[in-house]
Amino acid sequence: MVALFGFIIALQLVVAAVSIDVLSSVRAYVTGESLYSKGQKDAQIYLLDYAEYHKEEDYRRFQQALSVPLGDRIAREELQRPDPDLAVARSGFLQGGNHPDDIDGLIRLFRWFHKIPFMADAIVTWTDGDLVIQQMRELAERSRERVLRGHVASASASEMRTQALHLNNRLTQLESKFSAQLGEASRQTQRLLLVVNTALAALLAASGVAFVRRAASVQALTEDQVRDRQQSLQRLLDSAAEGLFGVDTQGKCTFINRAALQMLGYSDESELLGTEIHDLVQPSLAGGTSAALTMRQANTGQQEVHIAELTFRRRDGTSFPVEYWSHPVVQEGRIHGAVATFFDISERLAMQAALRQGELRIVKLVDAVTDGVITVDSDGRIVLFNRAAEALFGVAAAEAIGGPIDRFIPYRPARRADPAPPGFIVGANASKPPGTLHELIGTRANGDEFPLEASLSKLDTERGVLMTVVLRDVTELHLSRAERHARASLEAANRAKTEFLSRMSHELRTPLNAVLGFAQLLRLDAARPPTVEQLGRIQHIENAGAHLLALVNDVLDLSRVESGQMMVSIEAVDLQEAVADAVGMVSPMAAEADVSFRVSNPSVGIVELDALRSGAARHPVWVLADKLRMRQVLVNLLSNAVKYNCIGGTVTVSWEGDERGCVRIEDSGLGMTTEKLERLFEPFNRLGAEKSNIEGTGIGLVLSRRLVELMEGDLLISSTLGLGTVATLVLKATEEPFTRLRPQSPPSQHGSLGGSLRVLYAEDDEVNVELIRQVIALRPTVDLSVATNGARALEMARRDPPDLMLVDMNLGDMTGIELASALQESPQTADLRLVALSADALPEQISATLAAGFETYLTKPVDFRKFLDVLDSHLNAEV
Repeated sequence: MVALFGFIIALQLVVAAVSIDVLSSVRAYVTGESLYSKGQKDAQIYLLDYAEYHKEEDYRRFQQALSVPLGDRIAREELQRPDPDLAVARSGFLQGGNHPDDIDGLIRLFRWFHKIPFMADAIVTWTDGDLVIQQMRELAERSRERVLRGHVASASASEMRTQALHLNNRLTQLESKFSAQLGEASRQTQRLLLVVNTALAALLAASGVAFVRRAASVQALTEDQVRDRQQSLQRLLDSAAEGLFGVDTQGKCTFINRAALQMLGYSDESELLGTEIHDLVQPSLAGGTSAALTMRQANTGQQEVHIAELTFRRRDGTSFPVEYWSHPVVQEGRIHGAVATFFDISERLAMQAALRQGELRIVKLVDAVTDGVITVDSDGRIVLFNRAAEALFGVAAAEAIGGPIDRFIPYRPARRADPAPPGFIVGANASKPPGTLHELIGTRANGDEFPLEASLSKLDTERGVLMTVVLRDVTELHLSRAERHARASLEAANRAKTEFLSRMSHELRTPLNAVLGFAQLLRLDAARPPTVEQLGRIQHIENAGAHLLALVNDVLDLSRVESGQMMVSIEAVDLQEAVADAVGMVSPMAAEADVSFRVSNPSVGIVELDALRSGAARHPVWVLADKLRMRQVLVNLLSNAVKYNCIGGTVTVSWEGDERGCVRIEDSGLGMTTEKLERLFEPFNRLGAEKSNIEGTGIGLVLSRRLVELMEGDLLISSTLGLGTVATLVLKATEEPFTRLRPQSPPSQHGSLGGSLRVLYAEDDEVNVELIRQVIALRPTVDLSVATNGARALEMARRDPPDLMLVDMNLGDMTGIELASALQESPQTADLRLVALSADALPEQISATLAAGFETYLTKPVDFRKFLDVLDSHLNAEV
């Protein structure tokens, strides 16, 4: 309200100042109009004299008299511009004879009000007058030209006087009109300013009245609030559970709350106000000593008083224990009395007595605790030693109590020179929150040291600080922790080994891609077909590359099994079908080694291979296994039976099922000794076969056993030297699935290859690029472009999106997944079809790549048949 009142006063002053300025400016315009009219009349007289007498002095005086209206005209025309030059306008008004102090007001009035009707009409009249004056100037100029040429005929002078009189009459009319308009504008302005000032004065008066009323209302409200606060304070005092009373410097009661009245046995405060309350309650300390003098220290001196246990006497003469505080009331450095607080501690004293009784029971409970419990005082002396502590340290409680805690928990300083502080156990808990477990070293009575786990808790008592230590022998825990640490170290070593093998697999697959790839190209070269001798050499290259690739795959699988990263998908698998698939895969190797297969089933006897493969002789046995991994195990066992057999030997395969499904593979080879059989499952140990020409890595059987264990089965090997070896695969049997979808042969992907296909290959290895370039040459309708890094591939794809994009997963500047993500961000390349070509064969990498939007993932060494199938499928799609 005060701010509003001040604002209205300030506004009144501003409006008054503006009103004075506007009226002054209006007066200046009226004065200027007079000068304007005088200048015009003088000019008219001088013009007529010049027309009569042709004196140059009259013409000069005509020009001088006309400068006044011409100056006002300059100012008007400048102010009517959108962006006027105020200096030009000011100069014009000065030329018009206006006083310099009035010019700023003239300019402001013109600019503020030139569009308001009463001002706009006057300006129009002013403009018309300036046009007439301009005609008068032109008349004077024509007259002077005649005089200068000597044409001073009386007819010309008479004509000029007639025109001059006409212009003078016209100007007189305009000047009268302009004067009337200025007068009307002045009166309207005066009325308007009068209305505004009157309104503001009325508003000021109204706000003054409101302000006075508001102040009176606020004062009344403040008085009500003071009364309410006093009542609230009294209610607050009465709501307190503690007894409260005030005394002056003479010890007389000044106020007392309801709780104090009730505890002292009074009903109304008037019974105690003005009395010496300390004499009424007869305070006494333990033993009956009066405490009145001690209690008066607060109201006579600047000293707080606290008495933990004091006796007050009630009105009826009975007494009760209280705890008492008294605080002096000091104002401006002078003591005005004291405020005392007390409350009944009868229940507390009864509780303390009960606690003392409970302590005895707690001691008995502590003795029943299985953990060692030791309590020490602030000096580090033992005050409690339970039975578990007796058993833990081998010392009786009677012998331990009173002795130092250091005897059982010796001080272990950070430096040998640091002495043990007295009662160091008491301070051990200072820097850690309660309940924190501490690792300490304990010493038994016989001197043996053992690890302890201790929880410390501090208790402040009347007898000082007590620290209770709960102890537990953690020897077994430390042994378990060491075992876990060793296991973690082993797991870390396995992870490091897995990572190393993964990198090595990638590094080996990359050159193998070139070795096996170019070997295949040599074999398929129709333009320059290899000779028989060259085909043999190519076969050696392919065999060696395939052997190395199998070694890489087995090592990688073994590392994943050992690190727990190998996942199996357990399902119902037809054992006969798995045996048929595995035998079919190993048959070419057996034929080359001159080893024959003999397949039998207990239900039907000998089964022909053709019938086994076609499924004509079906006697299925269903087991729980991962179909792919079980076939991998069977292929390994069968290939071992072939490789380590003799020329013309046989491999007998049989299977049966009851509660468990079994596959038995028996060869007619040389067999093994018991010593070699015991070392059969050691990784990379070929048991001397590395000296022969039999290919192998020494990890196939190790991997097979681990895979079988993952499928919750057993792989048993028995062998007799000179007779051969028997491998038995045992898996859990199960029921035949309710429905079984027999695999359908995929349709041929080779159709009409008449279409064209634009392929972009992102690869940073030149050898791999050259290999793919030559393979793609087998499809003349495929146009191949190469990008040697990710950034280049991204640029080429955006400039000219291909039909298909081949991507290596490691491009130097980015990964293949990062490239796919960048391609998907652009609308031009978001729908590109991507195929991965990578030497990283880890399933995790393959899954992540397919999830990133790749259609297919081909691992290096690239299988040309699969690669060409991919190209052909896209060619068919283009067609």
